[in-house]
Amino acid sequence: MAKEIATSVKALKEGRTYTYHLSDGGDLASMRGIFKYGQEITLSPVTDFGEVRVGDIVFLQWKGGSYILHLVQEIAGEQFLIVNSVGKVNGWVHGSAILGKVTRLVDPQPRPAVPEMLVRLEAACQAIIARSGASAGEASRLLTVVEDLRWYARRLGQERWERLPRPNKWSFASNLWYFTKRACAAAEAEPTPPVVDLTDQGKWVVGFAAEVIALLEDRDWEYL
Repeated sequence: MAKEIATSVKALKEGRTYTYHLSDGGDLASMRGIFKYGQEITLSPVTDFGEVRVGDIVFLQWKGGSYILHLVQEIAGEQFLIVNSVGKVNGWVHGSAILGKVTRLVDPQPRPAVPEMLVRLEAACQAIIARSGASAGEASRLLTVVEDLRWYARRLGQERWERLPRPNKWSFASNLWYFTKRACAAAEAEPTPPVVDLTDQGKWVVGFAAEVIALLEDRDWEYL
């Protein structure tokens, strides 16, 4: 996200629009009520803050020098009240702090259901194994990741696949989709990435699935 912010600042200060996608690995944080992973966002420069309206999503320099993408809730002369999408009031800033605003927001393609993701994931893993010439041990470890995710999908149950275990925490489905897309991209990449790299990522996803269950069931695990 830091790279996107730096690029956005540079483009807007040069008077250029800038379009980017919200990375699945980014933190939607306090704007999760508006933004979604995979959305395409276009920022356009604001050369006259008098054109900014209540309800606009603006990119501005916040107090302390950081940059944020938040909502305008109220305007009083040259002062703008900045808020997020989940009810927090950030405060007032002068209009000169506003560099740009969102002029286009395109939703991502809907992700498939969990069973379809698992089918795509296994197919991608099989393709990577075949193309990379992975050893039997490497292949087994990668495919174990797929089986572990199937097991957690069954254990969670369909009614909990999309549930957020905590605010700003991914659901099991969103995390699985992130990993599935990475695996599908790796299956088509030249050269084929090492199997161990995808296995390492997959083990993290499996660990997160276990965490989701613990959080949803509000369990405090004690380890010996």
